[in-house]
Amino acid sequence: MTAIDRVGAQPPSRPAMRPAGTAGGVAFPSPTESAPDAARSTAAAVSAPVALESLLALQQVDGAPERDRAAHRRGLAMLAALGRLQRVLLGDGDPALVLDEINELSKDVPVAGDPGLAAAVDHVVLRARIELVRRRATLAG
Repeated sequence: MTAIDRVGAQPPSRPAMRPAGTAGGVAFPSPTESAPDAARSTAAAVSAPVALESLLALQQVDGAPERDRAAHRRGLAMLAALGRLQRVLLGDGDPALVLDEINELSKDVPVAGDPGLAAAVDHVVLRARIELVRRRATLAG
């Protein structure tokens, strides 16, 4: 750490001496290489792995929230359908349409990336399937 001993303009400091042809560990193309070819080869060599890794990471990051949103929407839709089923049963209506909707919603449920959300959606799906079995048994028998 350098102590500050005065305020005001400082004389320019001298850079540390480095071996010729290097600048902080970065190699520049030699004057014999053509500049566009050297730039292209260096950029391609560096950017290709970085770009691929970045795209893969971006896909993984975007996938989890999208799966969570889809699972959340499906869980809310199942809860709403279960609520409609309850209202239909209390009002002496025909539950067949609501049961068909619950049956469709309980198929191919998106799996959430968040463990808590996944458990909650699994519980809602289980409740929906139980209601399907109970009501269909009641309607059949």
